[in-house]
Amino acid sequence: MKQFVFVLFIMASSLNSVYAESDPMSGKKLEDIVREFTEDKLEIENHVIKFMYKEVPLYCIYDESNDRMRIISPIKRYNQVTEEEKNSMMEANFHRALDARYASSGGVLYSAYIHPLSPLKKSDLLYGIYQVVSLFLTFGDEYSSSTLTFGDQGQEPLKERI
Repeated sequence: MKQFVFVLFIMASSLNSVYAESDPMSGKKLEDIVREFTEDKLEIENHVIKFMYKEVPLYCIYDESNDRMRIISPIKRYNQVTEEEKNSMMEANFHRALDARYASSGGVLYSAYIHPLSPLKKSDLLYGIYQVVSLFLTFGDEYSSSTLTFGDQGQEPLKERI
C-alpha cells in the first residue's frame, strides 16, 4: 500500500497541467486532470466523469453552480453489508478514513471524497482519488484510506459525555 501512495504522488507531480495551481478548480479543469491521470477509458456526461484506476470504477461528479464535487466508487449493495462491516466502517470513518469516507445512497455503499470545487487543488484531487480507491480496496479488511490513522483507536475521549 505504501508503494501505491508513493507511485501516485510521483505520477501526480509528473503530470503537466496547463493550469496554475492558484487558478480556481472548474469542471473543465477537473476533466483535464482526470484525463491526464486515468489509465483507462474516460467517459464524461452531464457533469459526471467516469473512469477506472487500479481496476476500481470511479465517478467524479461536479456541480459548479453549488461549488461542490465528489469522487465516489460503488462497493456493494447496502443491504448486503453485515452488521460487523457497518461497525468496522464507522470505526474507520473516525480513525482510518482521512478525507474519504464510507457512505451510502440509493441502496449502494460507496467510498466517497467530497470537497468544495473552486478551492480544490490538483494534489487534493489526486489524493482524494487515492483515498477512495484505498477505501474500496481495503473494504472487509483494513478499512483504510491511507497508511495514516488519526487518533488513538482504543481511546474513547467523549465517552464520559454520553
